[in-house]
Amino acid sequence: MMTMMSDADIDEFLQGHHYGLFKPHIYERGHAYYDAGRVGEPEPIAQDLWHAVVRGGDDYQVDVRLHRGRVVSAACSCPYARRAAYCKHAAAVLIAMTELLRRQRDRERGIDPAFPNDASFAVRWYARNQFSSFPRLSDDDWRAVKHILETLYEFPDLEKLFRRMTLGLLGGSDPDEHHGRWTPLNTEPSTMTLTQQLNEAARRKRHKRRDCDSSLANMRLLVPGFGTTQLNELPHTWMTILEAAYEHLHDAEGLRRLYSYYILIAQTDPEAVYVERLRAVSGDHWAEDRDEIIRLRGKCHRICGMSPINPAFERLVREERLPKDAFDYCRQVGGAILSIRMLDVIAQDPELLEQTMQRLRTMLRDPDSDIYSVNDGPSAERVGHWIRRIDTAAGYEEARALAEHIAGMFPRREKLRAALEDYVPKTDTFPELDDDDWDDWDDGDDDGCDDSEIIFYDDGGALPPRDDDVEYDSDEPGEGSDDDE
Repeated sequence: MMTMMSDADIDEFLQGHHYGLFKPHIYERGHAYYDAGRVGEPEPIAQDLWHAVVRGGDDYQVDVRLHRGRVVSAACSCPYARRAAYCKHAAAVLIAMTELLRRQRDRERGIDPAFPNDASFAVRWYARNQFSSFPRLSDDDWRAVKHILETLYEFPDLEKLFRRMTLGLLGGSDPDEHHGRWTPLNTEPSTMTLTQQLNEAARRKRHKRRDCDSSLANMRLLVPGFGTTQLNELPHTWMTILEAAYEHLHDAEGLRRLYSYYILIAQTDPEAVYVERLRAVSGDHWAEDRDEIIRLRGKCHRICGMSPINPAFERLVREERLPKDAFDYCRQVGGAILSIRMLDVIAQDPELLEQTMQRLRTMLRDPDSDIYSVNDGPSAERVGHWIRRIDTAAGYEEARALAEHIAGMFPRREKLRAALEDYVPKTDTFPELDDDDWDDWDDGDDDGCDDSEIIFYDDGGALPPRDDDVEYDSDEPGEGSDDDE
C-alpha cells in the first residue's frame, strides 16, 4: 500500500502524539468504533492527506492532514465536528491509521505479530485478588486447565457445543422442533464504551454488589486501570481462563477455535474486535476459519446460544465483502434497519440488492408504516439517513424517487421535508386535499408512541421502543451530540 509518507514520518506518527488532541472519553469512543470495525480502511488521497469513512449514526467522511508525521488538522462531516474538529470519528480514523501503518512496518521488517496475552493479563489479576498466594503456574498446570475446560465444554467441536447448549435451554428436546419460537428483540447491538464500563464497575464496588452484571459480561479485554476481582468480570468468565491457557501454551489452533466461538456468540460492538484478532492468529488458515464461521452461523442461527444480532459477524461479512452472506443474515433476522445497515455490502450483488430494495420500497411507500408513526425531528432524520444509505448503495435516482414519494405522502411534515431536502426541493405550497386526507397529516404525537426506533419484520409486526439503557450513536442528527461533550 502506498502511504505517501517517509519512513521518518511514519516513525513520528507511530509515537502516538495525536492522543493528546482528544478528550479522554472522546478517544475512548473512537477506540470503540475501531474495535467494532466501523472504520473503512484509511487511504492517502494526496500528499499528507488521508481519508476514511466511519459508520455511525450516518456515514461520516473524515479527512486527516499530517505534516512530518504529526496531525495538523482533521475534518469530519458529523454534527459535533462543526464546533470541535477532533471528534470520536477522527479518533477512530487515527487509530485505524496507526494499526495499518504498524502492521505494514512489521511486515517490511519481517516481524511476526505478537502472540496474544490479553486473557492472561486479566486472569492473572483475577487470581492475585482471589488467592492469598498465587504461584507461577507451569506449562503442565496450564495443560491441565486446558484439558479440564475443553472436556467440560466439549469445546473442540463448536457445532456439538452449540447443540448441547440448545438442548439444555430447551429441556432436552430437539431444537428443530422449536424453530420459529425465538423472536429477535432488537436489531441494534449494545455499545457500552470502556469509560461507561469502568463507571459501572466502580458503582458495583461501592455498593458491594457481587451478582453478575450484563453490562460487564462481554467487556473489551484489558480495560486500562480496571482490575478484575470477580469471575463474572472476566470477559467470557471460564472461557477467558481457557483463553489464558491457550496463550500461555502458545496454542494458536486453540485460540482460532475460541475466537471463532466468540464471534459466533457476539452481542455487543466491542466483541467485534475478535474478527481482527482471529485474522491475526489464523495466518494462512484465515479463509478456512472464516468459511467455518459462516457455515456454523448459517446452520446454527436458530440455536439459543447464538445471538440473532451479531456485530462481530457483521464486521466479518463487511470486511470480507460477502454480499450473499450479508443478505442471508439480514433475511434470517428480518429487520429493515439491519438491511439498511448492511445495504452497502449487499449492493455488490445487483440481484440481491434488488430483492432487498423491493422490501424497503414497500415499507417506505406505505404511509401507515410504523416508521412514520411519530412526527418529530429524530424520526424525520432517521428517514433521511435511510434515504442517504439507499443513495450510496442503489444510486441517486432511486433515493430521489423514494424521497419524492415520502414528501408527497406527508406534505406538511416540515421536519421530514427538511431531512429530505437534498433530494426534494423545498416548497411553500401544498396540494389540495379531500377531507379524508387530513388524517394522514399526523401533526400531533398523541398515538402513544415515543421517540424510538421501530423494528420491522416480514409479517408486518413492529418491536417496542428501544431500550434507554443501550447507548446509541448520539451523533445521529436530531439525537443531539451530548455523548461527545
